[in-house]
Order: sequence, then structure tokens, then C-alpha cells
Amino acid sequence: MENKNVAAFVKVVEYNSFTKAAESLGYSQAAVTAQIKALEHELEVLLFDRIGKRICLTQAGRTFLPHALNMLKAEEEAVHSVRPASELSGELRLCSASSYASAVLPDLLLKFLRLHPGVRITVKVSDYPEDTTRMLARGEIDFLAEVGDEFAYPDFLQAGKRPEPMVFVTYPGNPLLKKKDITVADVVSHRFVTADIDIAGYSILLEKQLQQRGLAIDCALVLGSVGGVINVLRGGFGSSFIPKYAAAKYLNSGELSEIPVRDLQVSVFSYFLYSRDRWLNPVMREFIRAVEAGGAE
Repeated sequence: MENKNVAAFVKVVEYNSFTKAAESLGYSQAAVTAQIKALEHELEVLLFDRIGKRICLTQAGRTFLPHALNMLKAEEEAVHSVRPASELSGELRLCSASSYASAVLPDLLLKFLRLHPGVRITVKVSDYPEDTTRMLARGEIDFLAEVGDEFAYPDFLQAGKRPEPMVFVTYPGNPLLKKKDITVADVVSHRFVTADIDIAGYSILLEKQLQQRGLAIDCALVLGSVGGVINVLRGGFGSSFIPKYAAAKYLNSGELSEIPVRDLQVSVFSYFLYSRDRWLNPVMREFIRAVEAGGAE
């Protein structure tokens, strides 16, 4: 079984397109089609159902996929076992929410690039999980940085998971700060500002915790980004619940104040999602190794 045919199969699965797979491999579409047909002939099964211009894996294709990935991984490991070490090169495509992209990713990526200067990194920024997970599933990005529920995306694999501290924050002049014992009910019941729950997964976690206590958020304002929430708070209005990394600069400068709420614990995690149905190239594997080793610390 020729590994170039197996590689073509994996690329077609990754991009869900013969055309895009061919572009990625530097072949013509006809060449990739021929490779898939040769592989199907050798296996004596159909790997793809072709419905008009659409394709999808057959049951045989789904069964074969993990073996194909293992074959490519074994080939690469065999090659690297006898070749002298060389500088890692290639492309890494990430996507992240805007607040994480500006506050956390730069340090992580700088550490990675110092170790691997031959890698070119592209970061897309989007605050809408529905769009970003679709990009990840289509192979348009390699990793998606997420902050929220650790069990929110069972269809993808995770790397570099770590607890993410959260804070209730407000503007320094908020009369609420003068209260001796501030409860979560005090904070969420008056002028609460939040990012859209479709954007901020931790907002959903907060809402679930409050529902268990018979509480509800009285949202005075729902915004389309965490940055927008911060700007409203800095303008002297409301309070919110956001990742500490997003608020840190403003807490240090005194533009925001942390609300000392002690009667609520919400478990929030940051992690990188990646597809379970694609071959991990050397750059992707090295990135996983870096974030698992604490590159985001």
C-alpha cells in the first residue's frame, strides 16, 4: 500500500474536498482522484460516497481513517529516527477569541517561535464559537483556543488544558464595593454587563451555577465582545464576570476593581481544540507538546 495514496486519502478527509486536498498536496485534482481510486481498488472497498459535488466517508472509510493516520505517523517517525535533527518548518494556523488572542497568545507564541523560528504562525480572531468550530472541522485552522466548560466540545481533542481564574469586576466608584459582605446575588441582580453567551462559554457556566441557587442574572447590557464589556465598566457602569487575564491590565492600573465575591466557584478552563480526524504534522505535534508542557503559563 503506497503511503502517498494514504496521504491523499487523509487530506481529502481533512478538507472534505478533492480540490482543496490537491492544492494542499501540490497535485492536480485528477492525480488525487487517481490516488484515491488506486487505494479503493487495493482495499476493495469504497472510501467515499460521492453525491453530486459533495463527498462523505463511507463506513469503510471511517473504519480505515484511524489506521491511515497511524500509518502516516509511523512513516514519519521512521524517517526522523534515521535523519539528523533539522529545524522545524511549516505553518501553524490558530484561531482565538479576541481577548485571549491579545492577552495570552502573544507570550505563548513568542516562546514557541524562539524554539522554532522556521514556523510561520497565522492567528485568526473570532468571538463566535459556531463559526470557529466549523473552521476547525473543515481543516481551515489547526487549533482553536477556547475558554469555558472543559466538556463543551466532545467531538474534538484538547491540548494544554489549564484552570483559568475568573473575577467579578466593576468600576472603582461602584457603591457595591462599600458593602462589607458582597454575595453573588448582590452582583448579578443590578446593572450586570455580560458578553453574549454564544461568545463567552464561561457566561453559560455562571448562569448554570446561578440557576442551581434559584438566581438569575439581571442583564442591563449584553455585548458582542469581552473588550466591549471592559470598556463599559471603565466608563463607570455595571459589573461583570470575566477571565482574569482580560481584566489584569485594568485591575493593575486601577481602572477596574475586583469585587470580592466568595460564595461562588465556577470551574473555567482554557485549552486548544484540534480535530481527531486529521493527521498531525510535525508542527502541530510540536505545538501540542509545547502547550502540554505549560507554554501558556
